[in-house]
Amino acid sequence: MSFFKSKKFIAIIIVLVTLTVTLSVIPYPPIMPRNMSIDDYSYAIDFTQYELSKLTRKEKLPCTAVSLIVGNETIYQEVAGIANIEEEMQADLNTVFKVGSISKLFTAIEIMKLYEEGLVDLDVPITTYIPDFKINSRFNDSGSITIRNILAHRSGLPRTHNLPQWAWDNNTYVFRDMVASLEESYMAYPVNQQYKYSNIGFNILARIIEIVTGEWFAFRMRDSLLHPVGMTSSGFVASLIPTPEKIAMGYFKEGRHNIPYNQFDIIDMASGGLHSTIGDMSEFAKFILNYGKVDDIQVINSTTLSMMFESRFSKPSDPQKVGMGFILDKSYLPNNELAAFHAGTNQGTKSIIAFAPDQQLAVILISNSAEFEDDSKVLALEILEIMHETRTGLKKQKESFEKQDVDVEILRSYTGTYAVEGDVAEIYLKRTKLKMRYMGYNVVLKPINDTTFIADHWLIDIGNIHVRFFDNFFILSLEGVHNPICPRYSVDAELMNHWSSYLGDYQVWLRHYSAYTENEVPDSVQLQFEDGILRLSWTNFVLQPISQTELIIQSGAFEGETMFRDPNTGFLYWQNRVFKPST
Repeated sequence: MSFFKSKKFIAIIIVLVTLTVTLSVIPYPPIMPRNMSIDDYSYAIDFTQYELSKLTRKEKLPCTAVSLIVGNETIYQEVAGIANIEEEMQADLNTVFKVGSISKLFTAIEIMKLYEEGLVDLDVPITTYIPDFKINSRFNDSGSITIRNILAHRSGLPRTHNLPQWAWDNNTYVFRDMVASLEESYMAYPVNQQYKYSNIGFNILARIIEIVTGEWFAFRMRDSLLHPVGMTSSGFVASLIPTPEKIAMGYFKEGRHNIPYNQFDIIDMASGGLHSTIGDMSEFAKFILNYGKVDDIQVINSTTLSMMFESRFSKPSDPQKVGMGFILDKSYLPNNELAAFHAGTNQGTKSIIAFAPDQQLAVILISNSAEFEDDSKVLALEILEIMHETRTGLKKQKESFEKQDVDVEILRSYTGTYAVEGDVAEIYLKRTKLKMRYMGYNVVLKPINDTTFIADHWLIDIGNIHVRFFDNFFILSLEGVHNPICPRYSVDAELMNHWSSYLGDYQVWLRHYSAYTENEVPDSVQLQFEDGILRLSWTNFVLQPISQTELIIQSGAFEGETMFRDPNTGFLYWQNRVFKPST
């Protein structure tokens, strides 16, 4: 065989073509200095520009907004691209974005302001403020829901309420109505048992704010927090911002095309409804970094703000660190220094704000594309790490682990099927190696000790993933900032046989309609078995029967939540949805 027909020659040609195409499209990344010059943030800025430019090309992001802040100074701020493709509206510094769940930080700060004024107690039952609060529970002693465990997402509440997102039927009484709707819901977990991210929890806090102050939440937040911080272009409903015409359209991608989301004010204002500009968000970041002070006014006491950065309720079997609203991490920065952040999503707009509070550093990233979600959190923390090194001269040391030998019987005890983030993973033993089959990949689990493993793939960089086993679940630690609990899937055969009678097609209806509901067309879904796993095709629920009428959602955003079957109608009820058999 001649060289020109050899595999080696073909491989060289493929590499050269790939390099040529890549270099013609993507510019060289900036070169990281061997040693950072203290307080010279030029590399951090160049890195940010390059990465956002690369992501914009890769994902066809309509627009991006970024702000890098050190203390009282915005060292870099830029908005680039198109805010509204259909109207050909260019994005600029006055563009308003829906920052989604970052709204929770504002609700948390306002409730903490009321705490320091002596108007609320963090540790009394919420029925102290909302006497008629009701929710069902399948647990004998669930404990008391308090403001403190709501702020730390350890309340055991479900993720959301039972009203449509657009149900403004009773206008300013919307929080009263959504809290009342929980009488049809179930607790996901006993109070303080484990981390469970909850939007309705922060909407309950909004209702408490209204009851204590006698003001509508959106007005109270404008007058008590937004304007005092300097966020005069922001508001929790579009009518309360001075330039509603500047609100960016949010998009999702179909193929290579950006498709606009339907846009409206969501009723979940306290957990996800804030509208803001990159400039206003920068003012908020400076307010946080300057210990709650704006100019000469102490909007919130520094000691109260410091409480919000203290981890609450975490433990080895439930390691997700959360303060009072802030998600916390001590693995991204050198010397285990604290990083605090919160991400957000609302109708196609994705955002994240991240802080290194001890060094007075902040990063804000926003894009009006759903495609930004997977990359934004890691990118924001990478930028924060670079800024931290520029500020301190400290480099984060790479973790080094020595592979340990683990008894094969211990490895065998971990094998089985587990629910993981709305999907399933198979843990299996291949000779003396423990492996995980997940989302089409077979990953080797390299042991650090008898219970903790590092995930590794021979071909693909899967990032920093640790797996730690407990009796009936494992914790999947993703880059140290997300720690989903993944339960072993185990179902009583008799119960599974009972539920097999109800397999088939279902239509998805709203549980409660609204005057604002237009032309509601039901979705069609299937309740089905896949490889012995009971699943609902809508949002890929993995379901575990616990009785003849109850199913529990396993892992993912709605983990622990109850789906109830009415024996009389055959309808399945879950939060704000009803699943009706098609035949």
